[in-house]
Amino acid sequence: MTCGVLIGIAADRVGYPVATVAAQQGRNPQPATLESLAADVAQLKAIVPSNSHIMMDVQFHWTNLWYAAQKKNWPFAQYQFNEMRGHIIWLTRKSPIIRAQDGSDVDIKGIFDGIDTSSLADVKAAIEKKDSARFAATYKTMLESCYSCHKAVGRPYLRPMIPTAPVQTVINLDPNATWPQ
Repeated sequence: MTCGVLIGIAADRVGYPVATVAAQQGRNPQPATLESLAADVAQLKAIVPSNSHIMMDVQFHWTNLWYAAQKKNWPFAQYQFNEMRGHIIWLTRKSPIIRAQDGSDVDIKGIFDGIDTSSLADVKAAIEKKDSARFAATYKTMLESCYSCHKAVGRPYLRPMIPTAPVQTVINLDPNATWPQ
């Protein structure tokens, strides 16, 4: 990703416009028109990630949050919390209403709004206070809130739990790490 950003900056600095790259790749860099709008919207809808994909990102950050707090790496815990919350907000913007297994409509935005100001706010407060005991309790309560939402949309088989293994091993969770510099 870093290489891509650097190449993009370099291309921009040397006057290699994006339109030239688009033309070389056979894409039309022309602005959208009313006639092309429907096709453009269809193209965008086709590339939007599924709800399950977004929720896998939530799971990733939520698991990292647990391990960050266990190591008392509160800045990393706050980062993971913010990322997880941002992904849920993204999901509720993308799909504020979800069709449940029984065919009913479930207002997941409404459910999340309630969770966001209660159990999720408690997790945030525990992180801000750097309170490990409170964090563990609020994390568990939040898992119960997650499960309530899963049941509401007809997916009771999605039963969250306290993580038993980190999802990544490339980030050093030690808040006192000295390498790399």
